[in-house]
Amino acid sequence: MPFLVVGTWTFSREAVATTAHCLQQNLSCTDAVERGINQIEVDEAYGPCVVGVGGFRNSDGYLELDAAMMEGRGLRTQFGAVTALQGVPRAVSVARAVMEKCSHNMLTGSGATKFAKEQGFAVEDNLLTAKSNQTKQSIPGHDTLGILAVDGQNHVCSGVSTSGSGNKHPGRVGDSALPGNGLYADGEAGAACCSGDGDQILMYCPSFRVVLLMKEGKQPQAACEEVINDIRRKCDGQIFEVAIIAVNMKSEYGAASTLDTWTDPLTGQQFAGFPYVVYTDVMSEPEIKLSKTNRKDS
Repeated sequence: MPFLVVGTWTFSREAVATTAHCLQQNLSCTDAVERGINQIEVDEAYGPCVVGVGGFRNSDGYLELDAAMMEGRGLRTQFGAVTALQGVPRAVSVARAVMEKCSHNMLTGSGATKFAKEQGFAVEDNLLTAKSNQTKQSIPGHDTLGILAVDGQNHVCSGVSTSGSGNKHPGRVGDSALPGNGLYADGEAGAACCSGDGDQILMYCPSFRVVLLMKEGKQPQAACEEVINDIRRKCDGQIFEVAIIAVNMKSEYGAASTLDTWTDPLTGQQFAGFPYVVYTDVMSEPEIKLSKTNRKDS
């Protein structure tokens, strides 16, 4: 069965592989994306990637997770998100529950945790305990795990999860879980998601803009590059870290970023540009692709 899975950064490889395996077992793209992201969320080793239970804590020492899912099935679009979620490691699963079982589309803080409990999610006390796992200095890195999938039924799903920037102010929300910013999906066009400096990204709605360009007929690669170029132009030289991946309903993909280099926080390997992971039905395993910085100013 044909499928396409794309993930942000090299550390998404396991999530991409799990998502693809689920699609090969005829699960929906929504089920597949959820399970793929869960693989990373519950593994403390991925904390340096700013994802999941091992992620950096806020300035008060608490772990606050942001996650979202958005799916497109023809004309129907669904979205759900949680922000500043505490105590529940599988944040993207709570976001999906909001999407499917809540009258609202986004819940935050204690309200998100309360909803998770009501839906049967276990709250882990060790994740509710304040601790200092870093100095009070600013911690570099703004990575978000983002997964896009198109399944054999021509449905598309976008999912994201992050622990947010280290030492953030309690309650801080970046771009990741905001529709049109960290992610977007449209069953007539495709999907996109972003990673980078969320406090800057959320002012540009890049995921929505990429999907809109694809809806107008642009290829995913061209759409990503156009949005990055426009952000670069508007920043007037004060460029920030932003990377975008996108897929369309023809199972074509693309990516673009403002990065000259990026270093994998798990392996120390340096890449000249933005590395992302792709897995299609004609591949035997996930492959790392590299998007070089595009400096066109128009």
